[in-house]
Amino acid sequence: MATEAEEREWRDPRNWRGGWLGIYVAPQDPRIWVPKRRPAFGWTLNFAHRTSWLWLGALLLPALVVAVVAIWMT
Repeated sequence: MATEAEEREWRDPRNWRGGWLGIYVAPQDPRIWVPKRRPAFGWTLNFAHRTSWLWLGALLLPALVVAVVAIWMT
């Protein structure tokens, strides 16, 4: 459950970038994973924190490895 301060940061439109992509950048919000602007669409990373970039890399790395192996095998 988000605290009142976290909720206030999440609702601040200045912390959302990228238009329809919904990129969240809020250094004052300590959460790494936050609900998207439309919570029914899932969760997004708070890119103001270094750990979020590690998460992004960890999520993309398997797909990249599979693509490189597939190309190498052909």
